[in-house]
Amino acid sequence: MMKKLFGLLMLAQLVFAASSFAGNIFNGYEEIKWGTLFHKVMDAYPKGKLGEYNKEMIYTQDKPNDTIASRLFAFKEGLLTSVSVTFEAKYVKETGIENLKQKYIKLYGKGKASKPSSHMSSIAWENKQTKISFLYVPNRPEMTVLQFEKK
Repeated sequence: MMKKLFGLLMLAQLVFAASSFAGNIFNGYEEIKWGTLFHKVMDAYPKGKLGEYNKEMIYTQDKPNDTIASRLFAFKEGLLTSVSVTFEAKYVKETGIENLKQKYIKLYGKGKASKPSSHMSSIAWENKQTKISFLYVPNRPEMTVLQFEKK
């Protein structure tokens, strides 16, 4: 009985240790922290277009690489507050939604999944400063998005 209890206790510690390493969420997008000035984002991610949406500044890149269809940076008072990455449909088809989901679960931990539906499903991860959402629509690979938001 004691060996069994000890074994369960060790297993619980391993699970806790593994879960504490998963879910390391950066407070920003890639190497750019929330609150970075728009011109520094433009320097780090060139060849985009500066615009406005709902009286706030946005910066968009169309097809910056083979995996991303578009990347949209949003700013409040010139400071970075969110990034939305829409994946290339071909990349999503070739990789598969399940493989993409597992990639982000491996990076950020289990997350909180919405109930699967025929319209849109999502998994979200968050810490005190950042929320990351992986959004997808079954059978619509062009609508697969990874959203990073400052809380």
